[in-house]
Order: sequence, then C-alpha cells, then structure tokens
Amino acid sequence: MNRDNSIEKLILSRCSKYNDDGQIMKVLEERYSLTGAQKNFLVLEPTDGGVTREEINHSSSKKRRQQNSLPSIMHSLQNSQNSEKVEKRPANKHNPLKTKNEFKRFMKSNLALQAKIMRKLKLILKKNPHYLDKVKDLASLNLCNKILKFEDFIEINRLWNSYIKETIGSTENIMNISTKLSMCEFIGAYIEVTHSGCVDNVGKCGIVIWESQHNFVIVVPRKDGWKNKISLIEPKYSLSEKIGGIRLINKQDTRFKVTVNLQDNLTVDYEIIGDRLMIRSIDRANKKFKSHNVRDIRL
Repeated sequence: MNRDNSIEKLILSRCSKYNDDGQIMKVLEERYSLTGAQKNFLVLEPTDGGVTREEINHSSSKKRRQQNSLPSIMHSLQNSQNSEKVEKRPANKHNPLKTKNEFKRFMKSNLALQAKIMRKLKLILKKNPHYLDKVKDLASLNLCNKILKFEDFIEINRLWNSYIKETIGSTENIMNISTKLSMCEFIGAYIEVTHSGCVDNVGKCGIVIWESQHNFVIVVPRKDGWKNKISLIEPKYSLSEKIGGIRLINKQDTRFKVTVNLQDNLTVDYEIIGDRLMIRSIDRANKKFKSHNVRDIRL
C-alpha cells in the first residue's frame, strides 16, 4: 500500500465535497487511524438474524419432516425405475415391441378373424341358405367391416409403380432389368401366383403388404381372380373369395407374375421365381446374383 495515499488524494480531489487539500488530508488521517471515527476493519457479531425462537423451532421441525420423507421419496424413485426397466424389456428377437413381432401378431389376429367370420357365415347359411343372395358385397356387412380391403391399398400400388418405373428407367436389356427386379422392394406390387406347389394358391392375386424371407403377404380383392378370366358367365365364388382379406403365400416352389404399369395403357408382366427370392429384401439389395441354370422350376 502507498504510504502517501496518492491515489486516494487524486480520487477525493475530483469530488466537489472537498475544496482544499487540508480537508482531504484530514479525511485520510481519520480513515487510516486506529482511534478515528472510521475503522479500517470489519467487526462481525453474532445475531439472531431477526428470527424468533418459534420460527427456529418451526424450521427445525420442517427439516425433520423433510428428512423423514426422504426415504419414501427414494423408495418411490426406485419403484419407478424398476417399472421403467420392466417396460423397456430386453432387446432380443422375442421382444414384442419389435415391428416384426408386432406384425406377426397382427397377421395372426387377422387370419383368425377371417376364419371366425367364415365359421359364422357357414352357420348362418345352414339356417338360411338364401341369406347372401341379396348381398352384393360382403364388405357391407357389419360382420366383415374389420377385414382388410383391397381398395384401401391401391394407392400403395401406385407408389410402387412409380418406384419401379424409376428403378427400371429406360433399360431395355433383359439381364439388367432382371438384376434390378431381383434387388428391388416388392411391398406394394401387384402379383399373381402362376405356379405353386400348393394348388389352392394358383391364381391368387393381390397387393403385397409385407415380404419376409420365405413368404409374401398379399391383400386379395373380393370376387376376383382366375375364375373371371376363364368363365364367360358369372362364376360361383367360395366364402373365402367373397370375404377377401389377406393371404400368406410361400415363396418356395412358387412362381409369381408381377405387373408394372409403364404408361396409361401399357403394362408389362414379369415372372419371378420364388425360390430365388428366399432372401430378406434388406439383404437382397446388396447381394450380387450370379447367372446359372435353375433346376428346381416345376412346370
């Protein structure tokens, strides 16, 4: 510290309160003297802070209550964490929260619903054989309003057509087209079963809503299929064909016809071999297919 107090003198000289140097020196002497009115140290004394004894007791009891409630809060937090752990569940292939497992449950419930509706309709027809004579479309019945309808998926087929036109482009080489088709996604495609190891699947057609490694899941139209193509009069349909809904088609020993709408009045049909598509679509996109003879085609 400067003994001359030059900085303090300079600061006080700028103040209008002090007119001459004598007043400034007097103030500085009182400021830095032990016996002056201005003390150069801070005295700290214990105080009650303006709080009464009742308030002190009240605050202490409040703290005590908070301390007692702390274990209950910790217990509730542990319970919530345990419940969150139960809800998250381990990440394994059987986790019901996975999309694949969720779709499996959806498939099972829809197939079970279709079978249940068929049983109910058969019981009704036993009692009243003419019950469905005046019903043009079974989708109008309240019994069948929860079944998936083919017309609800037409827009997906339009999206797929635009996607496949961009994928194929102006390619005319058959090998290049077949390579691109083998790598593309078929969800939304309109396919028809031309050959199958299961005779009941032949002639079924619909829009693909799911593709797995071994199966196609399609939505079939009501009262439509191969019977319209071979009959000049209105054919008789089974209950399953009248209801429509979803069908599970195995790829093995099966050949499919894929229809692509290139222009307004121009459609091109491609035939794909199910045995060569026994690969997941996500893996098929990165797989290089080799050209070799196919021995397992059954005509």
